[in-house]
Amino acid sequence: MAMQGGYPAEADIDSFLAARGIELVTENNANFIAEFKQFIYSVLNTLDWATPLGVYCPSATTFNVRGGSYLWKGEVKTYTPGSAVDPTDNDTTYIWLAADNTIASGIDGDGWPAAEHIKLAEIDVDSDGVITEIRDLRGQSFLQYIKNWLPGVETIVCCDNQVVCVDNEVVTV
Repeated sequence: MAMQGGYPAEADIDSFLAARGIELVTENNANFIAEFKQFIYSVLNTLDWATPLGVYCPSATTFNVRGGSYLWKGEVKTYTPGSAVDPTDNDTTYIWLAADNTIASGIDGDGWPAAEHIKLAEIDVDSDGVITEIRDLRGQSFLQYIKNWLPGVETIVCCDNQVVCVDNEVVTV
């Protein structure tokens, strides 16, 4: 696949989308809005696995956490969102998922909780109460958390970006 300006050729993009069941909106048609909604639906449907527990802003001054299924220590759980939260003005707020499937938050001066949790995000709020930045921590938190529930695994050792195993045991090189 040849790249042009950082992207594959248009024909390759069309093949990529078609292989994933994503249809583009056709030009000059009376059903443009319906087709556009179908296009957006197909894109979001492919991302459903990645969106649960993402922090977003339903307004300029509040945050909430997206619902959906996630993996906690090898068990599939489902989080159902609650009401939006108005964070502390002029501070950084930490947001986490607690072991009891609830979302909690606190200001950075208090730190992260000592109890078992998964970090979801940090948000910055200005002196007017407006959220100015969201830093998503799910990727680093979920990956870090894996070693805590895999039985007998303290560290996974990589050699040339490959996990090294002998008789289903991770070994050091």
